[in-house]
Amino acid sequence: MSSGSCSGPGMCGGARRRPPPPPEPGISLAADLSELSLDQGYHTLADCGPPRRRRDNTLSDALWLKILSHLEVSDLCRMSRVCRRWARLITRLTARPEVWRRVRAAGPLEIAVRCAGARAGPCVSAVREWRSKNCAVTIAGAQLLAATFRNLTHLAVTGSTSMDARSLAPIITDLVDLRHIDLTGCPNVDWPEWAWLETRLSTRKPPVEYIDLTDCGLVTDAGLCALLHTCPSLQYLYLRRCTLVTDAGVRWIPSYCALKELSVSDCTGVTDFGLYELAKLGPALRYLSVAKCTQVSDSGIRTLARRCYKLRYLNARGCGALGDDGVEAVARGCSRLRALDLGATDVSEAGLQILARCCPNLKKLALRGCELIGDDGLEAVAYYCRGLTQLNIQDTPVTLRGYRAVKKYCKRCVIEHTNPGFC
Repeated sequence: MSSGSCSGPGMCGGARRRPPPPPEPGISLAADLSELSLDQGYHTLADCGPPRRRRDNTLSDALWLKILSHLEVSDLCRMSRVCRRWARLITRLTARPEVWRRVRAAGPLEIAVRCAGARAGPCVSAVREWRSKNCAVTIAGAQLLAATFRNLTHLAVTGSTSMDARSLAPIITDLVDLRHIDLTGCPNVDWPEWAWLETRLSTRKPPVEYIDLTDCGLVTDAGLCALLHTCPSLQYLYLRRCTLVTDAGVRWIPSYCALKELSVSDCTGVTDFGLYELAKLGPALRYLSVAKCTQVSDSGIRTLARRCYKLRYLNARGCGALGDDGVEAVARGCSRLRALDLGATDVSEAGLQILARCCPNLKKLALRGCELIGDDGLEAVAYYCRGLTQLNIQDTPVTLRGYRAVKKYCKRCVIEHTNPGFC
């Protein structure tokens, strides 16, 4: 036998190999190295080199088109620069008219309209919604918008300090299908110049149904009256923090429009007399916010609840003159109520108990800062309103007993509180 051959077990070339050590109990020889190396230090890891980069091309073009179709045009334009495949797919996608239904643009309005019109090409007639934020608006830009996208139904130009009545005029007069206008945060918008605009609209009333004028601080009673006269189809009106609006403007609402939703929150000039007039809306009114209208009391709420008996949402937060009498009127008159905010009011235990018995379908209730409520009233709410999903008891004297009652009966309720002892 030659010297280079194995002469016995463990013998090769004259050298004896040591047999491998027996495995430790509980550890298999076939165990993965990464599992054995846990918590043993970085130096014990196997040197496998850098991870290989793998390109995932498993998704088909049809599936990618389905995913990308949920994005807006502005996002698609940025994503088209990621790779050639996405650029090709997005080019195919933007040829479909339905993709151009919603357009979100940035920059000055006139430039944004020109760019969007060029990109849309033959699909320009498919655009229905236009949204711009913090953009500079001129009369020329508004005219170009109305001329380019004639089929707009929704327009949102928010946070623009240059938007005014003159810029808004061509939009109102030329977009014959416009139904939704959002001018939130446009402080220079008012309707004192709508006297001349009404003559231009004498033969046609725009079918506008929704107007949001939140934080449009220059809106006055005269401007509100002109707006209501020009848009008789209005159903949703939001005047949050329009502090110049008073009872004199609110009184015209039932005369011109059958509103479903109205917000005059933070309009301190709206009092009980304004609510007497709003009560004429009757069962058409479903949503009302008079938050922080400090001159609203039980008398106005009582009249409103008696006539607007289909009310679903009422926000009376900060109406310090509202107490148990007003809450009882709402509970007995608006049994279909789903959401109620009574924060910082004078509602007490008795008012809560009546509310719980008369409105068992209540879903949301806010009692933040109500210092007269306690565990008995909250237990009644928890027992009768078992479908409650949201409750705010921040800064109230409710104890652990009331908190546990809500947890016991309202299984899905999310409770907002400031008591660290609640668990």
